[in-house]
Amino acid sequence: MSHEKEIALIREGMKLLMIEFNRIVKSRSLDASRDSQARDELFATANEFAKKYHDLQAKIMDLFFLSDLEEIGGKDKADLFIKFKKDLERR
Repeated sequence: MSHEKEIALIREGMKLLMIEFNRIVKSRSLDASRDSQARDELFATANEFAKKYHDLQAKIMDLFFLSDLEEIGGKDKADLFIKFKKDLERR
């Protein structure tokens, strides 16, 4: 799959994540304004969504970097980057 298609898929995932988060906030905000436990639960949910969103952002940045690296340095350099990143993730 091309980097552009992967980026588009991740971007769509980010949008869907934000739509879901917005739906949850709307449905729970009234309770959260009245109840501290509901507020804590909403805060925890927000943290979960923020982590998922951040992970997707990191994937997009890697793809941008990889795309630029392929364009400037060639496929071999990009493959080396992928190998290096996978080695780091295993540690």
